[in-house]
Amino acid sequence: MRRQLGAVLATAAIAAPTAASASKRKVVTTSKTVTGPAVQVDRWGTLQLTLTIKKTTTVVGSKKTVKRKVTAVKVPTYPNHTDRSVFINSQALPMLVQEALTAQFKGNIDLISGATDTSSAFSQSLQAALLAAKKV
Repeated sequence: MRRQLGAVLATAAIAAPTAASASKRKVVTTSKTVTGPAVQVDRWGTLQLTLTIKKTTTVVGSKKTVKRKVTAVKVPTYPNHTDRSVFINSQALPMLVQEALTAQFKGNIDLISGATDTSSAFSQSLQAALLAAKKV
């Protein structure tokens, strides 16, 4: 008798609509690429970065929430005209990219010692790209 009653109650609980399923929920996810401006790295050249932003919009009833996340950071343009520039940037850029992914939309990244000019230009291009990403 107990087993039958438990089975009936479990079936009823599964079949009964819940309050969350009664309200309509819509989730839209898009991915955008935003390019920051080319920033002069003192006398060494220019640096420019590209962000890939994942934007998730959730609508529940009349409430809309938007979440943005930086999923990738690429640096297609950076100073690489001398062996020293190539060496410095091969060390610094992966660390700066990791800092940007960790910081997300806060934009507070640590500068890399020995690559101050590159770090500063990276930060400026990142800030501008993040501002453009918030408008998208």
